[in-house]
Amino acid sequence: MKKFALALCATLTILTGCATGGAVGDYAYGDDSSSINAARNSATARLSRAELENQARQRANVRDEIALSETKRRAKQSETRDTMQTVHEGLDMLRDIKSFFKGR
Repeated sequence: MKKFALALCATLTILTGCATGGAVGDYAYGDDSSSINAARNSATARLSRAELENQARQRANVRDEIALSETKRRAKQSETRDTMQTVHEGLDMLRDIKSFFKGR
C-alpha cells in the first residue's frame, strides 16, 4: 500500500510538472504574441478619456501616499534619534558629575 501511494504521488508530481505551462519565458512568443497583437486594436482594449484620467488620479494618489509614508518614517527615525541623543547627553552629564566628585 505504501509503495502504491508513493508511486501515485510521484506520478502526480511528474504529470503536474509536465502539464503546467505559461512560464515567464513563454510570454509574447508564437500564438501568444499574435493574440496580443490582435487584441491590441480591439474596441475592448481602448480606454475612454475618463478611465485614463481616473487611472492618472489613482497613480497620483499612490505617489502621494508613498511620499507621506516616507515622510512619516523619516520623522519617526528623527524622533527616535533625538531621544537617543538626549539620553546619551544625560548620561555624559552624569559621568561628568561623578568624575567631578571622585576627583576631589
